[in-house]
Amino acid sequence: MFWFGLLVRALAPALRDPERREIAGLFLFAAIAIPVFYLPAMFFDGTTHFSVVDAWRFWIIHLWVEGFFEFFVTVMVAIIFLQFGVVARLTATRVIYLDAILYFAGGFIGTGHHWYWTGQTSFNLALSALFSALEVVPLTLITLDAWDFVRLSRPGSDPARERVEVPHKWTFYFLMAVGFWNFVGAGIFGFLINLPIVSYFETGTLLTINHGHAAMMGVFGMLGIGLIVFAIRQTVDEAQWLVLEKYVRVGFWGLNGGLLLMVVMSLFPAGVLQLVDVLENGYWHARSLAYTGGDLARLLEWCRLPGDLVFIVFGVVPIAIAAVRAYLKNRKTLPAADVRIL
Repeated sequence: MFWFGLLVRALAPALRDPERREIAGLFLFAAIAIPVFYLPAMFFDGTTHFSVVDAWRFWIIHLWVEGFFEFFVTVMVAIIFLQFGVVARLTATRVIYLDAILYFAGGFIGTGHHWYWTGQTSFNLALSALFSALEVVPLTLITLDAWDFVRLSRPGSDPARERVEVPHKWTFYFLMAVGFWNFVGAGIFGFLINLPIVSYFETGTLLTINHGHAAMMGVFGMLGIGLIVFAIRQTVDEAQWLVLEKYVRVGFWGLNGGLLLMVVMSLFPAGVLQLVDVLENGYWHARSLAYTGGDLARLLEWCRLPGDLVFIVFGVVPIAIAAVRAYLKNRKTLPAADVRIL
């Protein structure tokens, strides 16, 4: 709630502006939903019946991570694209409302696709899985719209047909990564595990972990780092940015390449092989040490190491260096009085 108060204070000028009031209000609505819909977790404990706890547990997991927080991400991305001028205000607003319709009309229903073991009907599970699969549509649409703008915005008379330079280029690229991983991690990999007929065999297997890594880091992680890059670019001059940009460039490809290697070399193939074992020997066997302690399963675990190393060495470290150097550079250039206030 304190965080929400900070947002209200920062957005107060936009709320008084007729042109920005609507989209600022949507942003605040998405923000307040994050803490409010987490509150049901506070009313249950170890003495509550499992079926009740499991229902509310996935209410929070689904509506917080897959619902309102993803709605918040879509609004955030739409606002940034709007500020960059790569999508129209009408497009941004329409996508946000489409997002709201899917989450509020379908997101509540979609929560039920997690309730496999709490006595839900087959019809409820199927309907919930259908609505859950639609969650990735709005963010994918606005990403494609922004990319089309950049691709098509070329001077017509220029024989070289050079692209128009996008402000905050690397922030834009990180937001493109958000759209890509949203489609792949939350869309494709999520769809592989959330239909009742397949999730009965896959709940808690490495295909779930595969979806979680690609969707969580790919969407929320890339967005967070993109906002860090945006803040760095806003606070340094052109000469400083030329020094820091090389770190951001390496970090972008390191993070995305490392995450891709984790998925391709380890998580996805390991998940598929574990599913095969479920079908051949039973779910209990694939979740036991009889399978997870086997030579092939352990080998695929170690195959994740190259992706981890690329992610850390060429992704995390360069971004951290850029952030620290930008911070230290700004402290040196600020007047002494300003430093004391900070």
